[in-house]
Amino acid sequence: MEKTAKNNKVKRVCITGLMAALVCVATAFIKMPTGINSGYLHFGDSMIYLAGCLLGPWASLAAAIGGALADVISGAPQWAPATAVIKALNAVPFILVCRNTNHKIITKWTVPMTIVSGLITIGGYLLAEGVMYSFPTAITSVPFSCIQAVGSAIVFIIVGAVLDKIKIQKYI
Repeated sequence: MEKTAKNNKVKRVCITGLMAALVCVATAFIKMPTGINSGYLHFGDSMIYLAGCLLGPWASLAAAIGGALADVISGAPQWAPATAVIKALNAVPFILVCRNTNHKIITKWTVPMTIVSGLITIGGYLLAEGVMYSFPTAITSVPFSCIQAVGSAIVFIIVGAVLDKIKIQKYI
C-alpha cells in the first residue's frame, strides 16, 4: 500500500516536470515576437490549461516553472518573477473546475475558464508592464495579450479534445 502511494507521488512529480517542459517549449520556441517590450505571442498558456485539468494543484507549479524558464531562455529574465506568479494563477481556474468534471478535459466548465484565465494573463501583464515600464506603454500590449489568449484557448480545445478521445486520464 505504501509503495503505491510513493509510486503515485513519483508519477505526479514526473508529469509535473513534463508539463513544465511543455509550457516552456510552447512559450519559448513556438512564438511570434510583437516588438513591444520584449513581448511575443505564444501558445504556452494552452499547456497550462491542460496541466490544470490533468494535475490539480501541481499545475500551478508546472505553470510557474515552465513560464519563468521560458522567459529566461528567451532572453527576458526580467519578466520571470512576474510570469511565475501570473502563470501559476492561470492554472487556478482549471484546477478549481476540474475537481468535478468526470476526468474529461473539454467540458462545459473548462471551456469558459479559458476566458477567466485569459483575463488573468491580460490583467497580470498589464499590471507588471505598467510597473516595469509605464501604464501607457502597457496598454499597447493589451491587444497582443488578447490575441494570445484566444489562440491559447483554441489550441487548448483542440488538443484537449484529442486527449479526451484517447482517454489520456487513465494513463495519468
